This record gives sequence, C-alpha cells and structure tokens, in this order.
Amino acid sequence: MSLKPHTRANIFAVISACVVLSFAACGGPKAEVNPELDLVMPKKIVWAWERPEDLRFLDAQKFGVAFLAQTIFLEKDRVILKPRKQPLAIADGAYVIAVTRIETNKVTADKPVLDDEMCSRTVSLITSTIDLPNVKAIQIDFDAVVSERAFYRKLMFDLRHELDRADDENSNSDTHHYLTMTSLASWCTGDAWFNDFPVDETVPMAFVMGADSEKIRTYLRNGNDWLEPLCRGSYGISTDEPQLQNLKEPRRIYYFKNSPWTTDDLTKVQ
Repeated sequence: MSLKPHTRANIFAVISACVVLSFAACGGPKAEVNPELDLVMPKKIVWAWERPEDLRFLDAQKFGVAFLAQTIFLEKDRVILKPRKQPLAIADGAYVIAVTRIETNKVTADKPVLDDEMCSRTVSLITSTIDLPNVKAIQIDFDAVVSERAFYRKLMFDLRHELDRADDENSNSDTHHYLTMTSLASWCTGDAWFNDFPVDETVPMAFVMGADSEKIRTYLRNGNDWLEPLCRGSYGISTDEPQLQNLKEPRRIYYFKNSPWTTDDLTKVQ
C-alpha cells in the first residue's frame, strides 16, 4: 500500500471548479459514495495484511475486517496469482471485506500487455474471492500509474458486472457484494480520472505518503476535505504514524498496522 494527497485551499478550489465544469461539458457521470454502506458496514475497519492474525477479540458490532485475500502480479502476458497463505481468525458475525492487491512489473521489458484477456483473467480471479467465508464486499488495492488507468477502468466496470451477475445467480441469498477501492491520497485532490468508477466507496490512504506527507497533513489539519466525491466516505490511516487532525465526521476509518493486531491496539483505534 502506498499513497499521497493535498495542497493549498485556493489552488484546489480552482482545480475543483475546473473539474466540475469539465464533467458538465462532457456530460460524464459524477459518482459519489453509496449511502447504503453506512447501513451495513461498520464505521471501523481493520486491515489484516499478509501475516498471521487472530482478530476474534474485535467486537463484531463495531469492527469489520478487510483482509488481504490475494495478490495478483501482472507481467508481460502473465497473470500471476499469490493467494493468502497466512492464517486468519475473525470474530463470528464480523463484516468481512476481501482485498485483492494488484501489482505490475515496471521494468520496460517486462511491463504487462494490459489487454482484454489479461483484464478478463484478473476479473475472474477477483470475483472468485466472494466465495471465501463470510465475504460481503470486495476491495481493490492498485496503485495504477497513468499508463495503467485505462486498464483499471475496464477492470472495474467488468468486475462490477461480474459481481452483479454472481449476485443475481445466487437466488438463495439476498447478499449484495459491495465494491470498494483504495486510493492514493493524491488521487482525491481533484484529478477525477476515476470519478465514473462503479464503486461504492473509495478509501484515501492517508499514510506512508512520502514527500507529500506534511503537505497533506497540513491540508487536512486546516479543515479541508477531499475534492473527489468518491473519497468523502472514509479515511485510511495507520496506527504506526502520528494521528491525523481535524478529520471530517462521521466517516468510516480503515486502520492499518505493520504488525499483528492485539487487544492493546484498540485503545489507539478508539
């Protein structure tokens, strides 16, 4: 997981206005966070990455779990699957989100072809995670560079179609699998390149922001909000970093940690 975000208010006000005018001129759809999520998904979500995790101590009424189900590597014409191998225990009744991390080879000779076949195979692997125990939502974690954005768009639209089809075919259940994605914090500042994605929520990852870290922290501390509407339903933060200040409420918080979760960590999360 990587990330980055914001800057000064008046500059972004101009950018935001341009984005709105651009969409109005083109007639493009402007997506927003799905309000249904607050009816079904807890306001606190713990990310469980690739390590042994026993989260049975979490209160299932207050906490959900977004666990790394698999990592998909795209290289040349290959779609390489690395499923989760570490044990995971979750409290009964907890809201469970299956996360797929997508990584691409950036070496010129090994860059992925990103063609329709690669997209189809990737969508199929992601869709299969809804068959894992108790999974109610899907999350995609893909730090796509500019040259990968068209592929990402097609993948997300095809994935939403497949999830809807799977839900329709499962006539014995009224489950609707929600589709979410993580976002570099910089994507939430008005670029709008993913504004039409058919997702229910985008999670701005406001941690491990590198050179932009202090700039983004100051932007949020000054009371500014993400310019991208899809980003205005949640924050992704890390308990390993200083707490962010002046966050908008009420919003869902996704918590990341570089080591296994313990009961003592709940004091930070509270």
